[in-house]
Formats: sequence, C-alpha cells, structure tokens
Amino acid sequence: PKRKALWQDGFDKFPPEIQDSITTAPEKRTPIQWHMYYKARPQVEFSVAAAAKKLKGEELKRYKQLERELAAFDSIKPEPIPVAQAMVDNGAASPKTHVLSVGVYDAYKEEVQPGFLTILDPGDATIVPGGNTSGRRTALAKWLTAPSNPLTWRVMVNRVWHYHFGRGLSGTPSDFGVMGERPSHKELLDFLTNKFEEDGYSLKKLHKRILMSSTWRQSSQNREEAAAVDPENKLLWRFTRRRLEGEIIRDSMLSAAGLLNTRMYGKGVFPPMPPGVITRGGWDTEQDESETRRRSIYTFVRRNTRYPMFEAFDMPDTHESCARRNRTVTPGQALDLLNNQLVLDWARGLANRVSNDTGLTAEKQVERAYRFTYGRAPEAEELTAAVGFLDSHSKLVDSRESALVDLCHMLLNSNEFVYLN
Repeated sequence: PKRKALWQDGFDKFPPEIQDSITTAPEKRTPIQWHMYYKARPQVEFSVAAAAKKLKGEELKRYKQLERELAAFDSIKPEPIPVAQAMVDNGAASPKTHVLSVGVYDAYKEEVQPGFLTILDPGDATIVPGGNTSGRRTALAKWLTAPSNPLTWRVMVNRVWHYHFGRGLSGTPSDFGVMGERPSHKELLDFLTNKFEEDGYSLKKLHKRILMSSTWRQSSQNREEAAAVDPENKLLWRFTRRRLEGEIIRDSMLSAAGLLNTRMYGKGVFPPMPPGVITRGGWDTEQDESETRRRSIYTFVRRNTRYPMFEAFDMPDTHESCARRNRTVTPGQALDLLNNQLVLDWARGLANRVSNDTGLTAEKQVERAYRFTYGRAPEAEELTAAVGFLDSHSKLVDSRESALVDLCHMLLNSNEFVYLN
C-alpha cells in the first residue's frame, strides 16, 4: 500500500502531458512519450526497501518484525546479482528534431536529420535502425573511431601526455578548435598519433613510448639560461615539478603504511569523514575498516559532498565537466595533512612497518622509513638529522615508538612525498 501511495503522490505532481506519457499503453506511446516516461519513472516507482523508509508507527514495527523473521534465512540466500548502470536506446524510432522559428520551443519548421560536423568533411552519416535501437549512437561511435578521423586519436594522445607531464602538448585538452591553444610540438603530436594508430590503439604501448623517452626522464632542476627563453617550460627543457592529486596522495600514504586495500571491483565505499563535516544526501561510513582503506578510485562521490582531503587538493567541481585540474598551493593543504587524524593513523601504520623487525638500530629504522616513503636511501645529512630527531624527541614524548611515529608523520607530510619531481 505504501508503494501505491508513493506512486500516486509522484504521479499527481506531474503536468498532464507527462501523466499521459505514463498512463498511455506501451504499444501506443510515441517516441517523445517514451522519453518522458523513462524520465518520470524513477519518481513514481519505488522499491520495497525505499518505500519501507517512509513507514511510521505500527506499519514500521510490523515491517521490522517481518525483516527479523526473514533474517533467519540469510545463510541460505545466494549472493546478490551484480548490478551495473547503463544507457540503452529508447526504441528504433527517435523523437523528431526541427528548426525552431525564432527559437520558440514549440514553433516547428523543417525537420533536421542527424549528421556530423561538415567542417571535418565526414560525408553523410550512415544510420541503420534495427531491433530496439535507432542506430544513431552506433553511427557516432563508428565515426569517432574510424581510422580516417584523426581527431579522436590526437585528443587521446594529448590527454595521456597531459596526465604524465601535468600539461598536454596542447594546453587545452578539450578544445582543439580555433579557440584552443596551438600544440607546442605539433610534429611530436602527429608522430605519437601515427604510432598510436600503428600499434592498434594500444594505450600500454603509448605509455611505454612516453615513459621511455629522454623527455620524461629529465631532471626537474632549473637552468637559468633555458628559463630565460621559456619560463613556462612549454619546450620541455626540464621535467615540471608538480603536486600529486589528492586521490594519489591518499593512496600513496596508505601504500607506504602497508595499509592499502588493493581489492578490485565492487561498489563505492564511504571512508570516515572528519568531525563536523556536513554530508548532503547521507554518508554511511563503512563498518569494515579494511574497506575504508580501498584505493581512492572507489571512494563514493556525491555531487554536493566531496571528500575533504580530495577537496583540499583541488578536486574538480562535481557539477561540471573538468578537462584539467587546478593545482594550487595553500596553507590549508599542509594544515589538513598535519592535523588529519587519519594521516596520523597511517603514520602509526608506517612506524609499525618500519619497526617490524626487532633489533634494528636507529639508522636502520630511518633508512627503512625513507625507502618506504621516498623509494630511496637517505642522504648522509638526512640520516644524521633524522637520527638526531629520534634521540631528542624521544626525551620529549617519553617514548621511542612515539618519536618514530612523529618522524613517519613528517615524512608523509613532506614536499618530496606529495610532489612528483
């Protein structure tokens, strides 16, 4: 009964034309009615679980009682079938598109057929409807990936370069038009695009070609004579030092601490939020601690609730498309890491990993900490300073273990850890 009441409440809120789209028999719906029906359906159809959340009083008590009775059979239930969200065509016929008289939405003039950008000279669009599909998306996909269309592959190569170097060969990765930035190395972009096509569009080979190049393997050290000619490093005379994204910083900290859960696939997870964060739309923090430590790609993204660590490090606005991220350097970023309880927990995990073997000298502990965080041994002066810190700080905190945690905390918060050099 509650589902029926919710259906009626949602139905009554729609204007007459949408109500007609919902109530019209399926075999009589026009393409535009099918479109409106699918848009309206989530607002009138509720699952049992969703409807149960609206129950109150005796109805809610009865539902909870039935839930408890059913729970006795949980052990013999099969695993739930995996569910994925996907888009499908709304039948073979599509709503007609017309030229509008002076832009008035309901003043139709001649009908317009689908086609491609004539400036790119793609020829006529070959659209073959069939079964439950209009064939339009298939035609678009074939055109985008046709060997005769170099634009797609140039954009792809430029984006891969962008994510390796922090800036594409064209600095506007989503705009290759006249308003976009001209490529700094057009011949290189052409060469990589041609090789990408010759390699069967293998991203693995493209990554390898870039990472094996002398350009990628350059030092980030400054050279005054080059900086005078090309201060923005558009000519790639050095590797541009850049800060990692918030997601990579979190994953790197968890990995250094030996706490990263690398399990693949599955639904998004909800790591714990700092106290005082207002979550819009709900944030059901995971009860299983190992799930909260999964890679950042699995962290659930709500449009109006962004994970604070990611937001501090320039996570894109979730309301719009983002071709390239801003990279700011603010005091709030350092303060967020220094005062974040999770980062301190990860520092404890790193300290436990460092002191996992008994009988290690302070020098050996420092060396292990550097290798886990920076992937290298400490320089002589770094080793001396770190060992001196452990000796002096142990007296302040009355514990060698706490001093090691504080050292690991500093290493995780250092520029060398959060920057790619």
